Amino acid sequence: MNGRVVPTEHPEVAGEKLLASVLAGTALRAKTNGLRQSLSHIDAAKQQVAVARAAADQSLLRAKAAPRPHEISNPAFVELFEAHQRDREVLFAAMRALEHARSAAE
Repeated sequence: MNGRVVPTEHPEVAGEKLLASVLAGTALRAKTNGLRQSLSHIDAAKQQVAVARAAADQSLLRAKAAPRPHEISNPAFVELFEAHQRDREVLFAAMRALEHARSAAE
C-alpha cells in the first residue's frame, strides 16, 4: 500500500492469488447487492400487506355498520360484505407475496 513492490518467489502464484481475491470481492459484492435487493422486496411486500390489511379492516367495519339485518336479504349489507371479501382476497395475495419474498431471500 505504500507503493513498494514486494518481490515474490513465484509471481504466477501471486497473480493467481490476486485474481482469486478480486473474484471473491466481486462475488461478495454481488451477494451483498442480491441480499439488499431481497430485503427491499420484503419491505415492499410488508408495506403492501399493511395497506391491504387496513383496507380489509375498513371494509369490515363498513359491513358491520350496515343497517340490520345482516343477512342475504339485505342488499346493502350484501354489497358491503362482498367488498370486504374482495379486500380480504387482496390481503391474502399480499401475504402470499410477502411469504414468497421471504422464502426467496433465504
